[in-house]
Amino acid sequence: MERFHGSFEYSLDAKGRLILPARLRGEFETKKAYVSGYPDRCLAVWPPAQFDRFLAQAEVMESYGSEGRNLARVLSALSTDAEFDAQWRLTIPANLREYAGLEPDQPVMVVGALNRVELWRVELWHERTAASIESLANGTSPLFSEPGRPPASALQPPEGSQ
Repeated sequence: MERFHGSFEYSLDAKGRLILPARLRGEFETKKAYVSGYPDRCLAVWPPAQFDRFLAQAEVMESYGSEGRNLARVLSALSTDAEFDAQWRLTIPANLREYAGLEPDQPVMVVGALNRVELWRVELWHERTAASIESLANGTSPLFSEPGRPPASALQPPEGSQ
């Protein structure tokens, strides 16, 4: 399976369609996809095999009582199958556009997110990622190191000590 990566700023057209960037089309060779509401108020565009895994995770949630069943229902209800047209446009249903705050003729961040493509309202993307971008720039996240080891930035010699 190819991993999705990269980010692109596109716009929804007046009919709620979005062109998938050429760089992200490889896993959609059949031109079939699934679109679902995803955490943090974005949308996920899934290749069929990855969507099956997503639904399997939702099914597991049902075993966690009422809250798990309700979350699984919402994940299922906020999902739809879709097809790309000849120009690689994907129509985003109104209920999903509303969930993610996506508006026709407004910019949308199209983000390769490993096993899926995510669609974000640009302002929300910047808001959600600002702290992580800062952490990346400074090398300060503990996620940059193995468990029990200091972050990569802590391994750098102090400036002027070489």
